[in-house]
Amino acid sequence: MSSSQKPSVGRIVHVPMPPSANNGSDTAPAIVTRVDEDEETVNVRILADSTASPQEWRRSLTYTDELAYDPDDTTSLYRWTWPPRA
Repeated sequence: MSSSQKPSVGRIVHVPMPPSANNGSDTAPAIVTRVDEDEETVNVRILADSTASPQEWRRSLTYTDELAYDPDDTTSLYRWTWPPRA
């Protein structure tokens, strides 16, 4: 994980998302709702870009440098990363 950033409650992170539930995008923003002691595992509330997909919580997401949504691998949904800097 980037040594200059640490997750904390209220921060925005990115999570993988099925494109069918997120207006065609495989990445969605999420708000951190809890940070575990390891400071790499978090719980989040996802803000999907779709009225058909309710906002959802995910628990115990692990940090990764790059997200990759894989419909055949359900563990890919339990990752998070920082949004890219513009």
